[in-house]
Amino acid sequence: MTKKVGTAVQRNRIKRVVREVFRRNRHLFPPSHDVVFIAKRDAQQVSYDSLLGELRRAARKLQPEALR
Repeated sequence: MTKKVGTAVQRNRIKRVVREVFRRNRHLFPPSHDVVFIAKRDAQQVSYDSLLGELRRAARKLQPEALR
């Protein structure tokens, strides 16, 4: 993660939240896909629930039309 996003403490918090959301919701993504998270400056205030919503929206975009 880039140093453009907050202090080391804030960057580590973001990483912990992202890892936990992804770990609990890995089933949303096909195993053949890699997922890359890019934290923006506003990511310092990210909550578990808001990140989960973003992750679900992203997962829906990856699913074929037949499965939606």
